[in-house]
Amino acid sequence: MTQAAWIIDQLILQGVTTFCIAPGSRSIPLALAAAEHPKAEIVTHFDERGLGFYALGFGKGSGKPAAVIVTSGTAVANLLPATMEAFHSHTPLILLTADRPHELRDCGANQTADQTKIFTGAVQWQQDLSPHLNEKAMRSITAQAVFQSRQGPVHLNCPFQEPLYTPVISFSKGEPVQFSFPKLVSAPFRHSARRGVILLGPLQDPLPVLALAKRLQWPVFADLLSQARRTPSPEQITHFDFLLPLWKQEKPDLILHFGGRFIAKNIASWESGAPLIHVSPYSTLQDPERRLTTRILSDIDSFCERFEAQTDPHWLQSWQSANEQVHTTLITHFASPFTESHAIKDLPADRPIFFGNSMPIRHADRFFFPDHCPQIFANRGLSGIDGNIATAAGIAHALQSPLIAFLGDQTTLHDLNSLALLKKHQILLIISNNFGGGIFDHLPIAKSPHLNTICAAAHDWTFEEAAKMFKIPYLRLTTLNQPCILPFLGICEILSDRVANKEASDLLLRSVSKDHSLAT
Repeated sequence: MTQAAWIIDQLILQGVTTFCIAPGSRSIPLALAAAEHPKAEIVTHFDERGLGFYALGFGKGSGKPAAVIVTSGTAVANLLPATMEAFHSHTPLILLTADRPHELRDCGANQTADQTKIFTGAVQWQQDLSPHLNEKAMRSITAQAVFQSRQGPVHLNCPFQEPLYTPVISFSKGEPVQFSFPKLVSAPFRHSARRGVILLGPLQDPLPVLALAKRLQWPVFADLLSQARRTPSPEQITHFDFLLPLWKQEKPDLILHFGGRFIAKNIASWESGAPLIHVSPYSTLQDPERRLTTRILSDIDSFCERFEAQTDPHWLQSWQSANEQVHTTLITHFASPFTESHAIKDLPADRPIFFGNSMPIRHADRFFFPDHCPQIFANRGLSGIDGNIATAAGIAHALQSPLIAFLGDQTTLHDLNSLALLKKHQILLIISNNFGGGIFDHLPIAKSPHLNTICAAAHDWTFEEAAKMFKIPYLRLTTLNQPCILPFLGICEILSDRVANKEASDLLLRSVSKDHSLAT
């Protein structure tokens, strides 16, 4: 209990105040220390996998780590999916896993497994704590864990001996430890390029990059998760995903890529032939096509302040003109039927939005351009469909704001347990139900007679009874003109047809491709 109190108190001194707890026996010292600490905020959930994603969502929404407390055994393994997503999206997360003492390992003791390196390859840093550490060492290791979590998840494995419960906990007075990251670019970075393109991937703050684009008059291709759509600017080429396969004008002489990986596949397949510079504060490589010519590890705003290049005013104008033509084509052809694309295009934009993976995030990337774009979230580190409801709940917790979550039916089925978390926050869950995995209709497997069985997992379920089980208000929409009268806690299910969704998407692509003026 004393060691647990040191850990919890030092986490709070380092600014970690949110603790996500799953029920368990071996983890009682940590859970009780958090419950007893006057500055701790407690969230409980019965499902460790959902709890991990909830903490992940909190990290995405706040930029600060939540600490997850679970008992030993399979409870620990259930945290792996959320930990992998956090690792690949550089989301802060702290895992506190209780364990049996060292003398009970590898001898057949109940609920005991090798937890010491269970997250290897998916955490920034990990430690198996010794029961013999003194207070100074325990607090120092805990502070180091918080520092390391700024770049992704960390794991503290905590072996506890019985007795696991004492009625009185004493919190000794500790001091926070100060850490800081240096800015790594200090000298001007000059390049002779005149026709540059800026790729703006997922970032917390796109403003320094947008300011650089304005100064250079270079076009910006901004991913949905770059948050750049919250700050519209004339340099942003909103329909670049449609334009790139058609572009036959002058090629760029430099590409600057900031942040993470893009949703749009046309970025990856674009044969620009230009040198590619990737700038990121993280050491992990973002170059699946192996086209990178320069890798710069730097604070983003520091690099943008010091980067110097040339300007060609006609270069940006040519992209703007083509972008306007695509926009006109899309507006002209965006008519009925009622599909997922239509629903996403017309989403209310007065609240933060979480988009589920598979087709919703792709449709949003191409079609969601409201006048006042909200903060947008998704799990794109590994792009999994698991834990999306729990992640949305964690984001709503961090933002202390109502939130819209737009998910597909398979994604919702994967995380039904987390509807219990939905009730703790103001979340409108919009489920696009086309009765199967619609993304597979866009892949080569669509030609196989086994599509529905092995990939699409076709079904005939709706979610009204699930909403009733968790006592959540429910509404079903079948037309665009039907008003949504739900409060900001409810499930809105949109029923659509997989074939119609695919045909509508193909129609839009064909309409843009036929406009040959874009390519000249």
